Amino acid sequence: MKFTKLLWFDLRHGLLENPQLFLIPVVVALTSCLTLSASAAQLNTAGPGFLDFIMYLYGGMDRYIPGPGNLFTFPVGWMAVFLPAAFMTLQYPFQDMQGFGQQILIRTKGRTAWWLSKCGWNLCSILFYHGLVFLTTALFCWVSQASFFDGFHKPLIYAVFQVQKPDMMPADTVWHGSMVLLPVLVSLGLSLLQMSLALFIKPVFSFFAIASLMISSAYFTSPYLLGNYGMVLRYHVVMTDGVNIQDGVILSVAVLLLAVAIGGVGFLHYDILNRD
Repeated sequence: MKFTKLLWFDLRHGLLENPQLFLIPVVVALTSCLTLSASAAQLNTAGPGFLDFIMYLYGGMDRYIPGPGNLFTFPVGWMAVFLPAAFMTLQYPFQDMQGFGQQILIRTKGRTAWWLSKCGWNLCSILFYHGLVFLTTALFCWVSQASFFDGFHKPLIYAVFQVQKPDMMPADTVWHGSMVLLPVLVSLGLSLLQMSLALFIKPVFSFFAIASLMISSAYFTSPYLLGNYGMVLRYHVVMTDGVNIQDGVILSVAVLLLAVAIGGVGFLHYDILNRD
C-alpha cells in the first residue's frame, strides 16, 4: 500500500474522526482569552490584542528561583495548552495496531511506511490542534474588536505573569515571528518523542514522562530542557538571560528527527501480537 494511502487512512481515522481535536483547543483558547480580558480589566490597563492573547497562552511563567518563602507556582494555563495535545495523540497508533490497522500493516509488507505514516499523522494532528488555538484566538479578537497589529503590551504581560523586575527587558523589545512558531515546534517534538517512547514503555508512562519533562522545565530555566523553549516569556528577547530562540529551534528539530529515527528502529522489533 502506498504511503499516501496510509497517511490518508490515518488522517481520516485518527484526526478527522477525533472530535476532541476539534473541541479541546477551542475551549482552551476561549478560556485563556476570557481570563486575560478579565485580568486586564481588573488591572485597569489597555485592552489586550492578538499577540497578548498568544503570549498568555504560550507564555509559561517567569523563572523560578528556589528560596525561603518563594513557593513554586505550577503553570496551569501553560500546561493546559500543551498536555491535551500530547494526550490526544497518545493512544491512536497502538489502538490502530490492534484493529484494522494490523491488517494494513501486514499488507504494506514493511514497517517503515506504516511508522512514517503514523509520524505524519502525529505532526498533522499537533499542527491542527495549535492551528485551532490560533484561529479561535483570532476569532475572539475579531468579535471583541481587539487589535491584531499593536504588538504585545509588556506592562500587562509582566503584571499578569508577575515577572520580577530584574527579569524585565526594555520596553522597546521587538516581537519576533519565531516567538509564535517555536512553541508549536516544541509541541511537535514532544509529541513524536512521546510516541517513540511508547514503543519501549507503556503509552501512559510515555505521557507521564513528557509531563515530567514539562514540569521540570517550568522549575528549572535551562537551555537543555526542551519545555523552556515552549515558554515565550523565557525567550532572551523577552526576559533578561532567557533561553535563545535559535537554540530552541535546533533542539526541537533534533528531538523531532531523533524520535522519528529511534522510533522507526524500535518499531522494526516491536511485537504487535503479544504486546499488552
